[in-house]
Amino acid sequence: MTQQTHSTTENTMSQAVSIPLTQLPRGKRATVNAADLDEQDGKMLRAMGLRPDASIQMCRLGEPCIVSLSGACGGGCRIGLAKDIASRVMVTPHSN
Repeated sequence: MTQQTHSTTENTMSQAVSIPLTQLPRGKRATVNAADLDEQDGKMLRAMGLRPDASIQMCRLGEPCIVSLSGACGGGCRIGLAKDIASRVMVTPHSN
């Protein structure tokens, strides 16, 4: 019988890492995963196109945090978010 071993490190490395939007470097692309927002803020962001599975690119860090939404508003839509809200939006950076 052959025994298979998988290290926890290898398994963790192969999984996508989710980070707060405020930690995404300028110019980097990511996919939105979730947000820890109250109902009103969540509805507002979804109405602007910032929803789970949305593809975004960080344009400017700081206050406001400006992101470009891919595919929304004809592909060139940018929105500004207060740093407090942006810090509660979780994203997965794209590998390249």
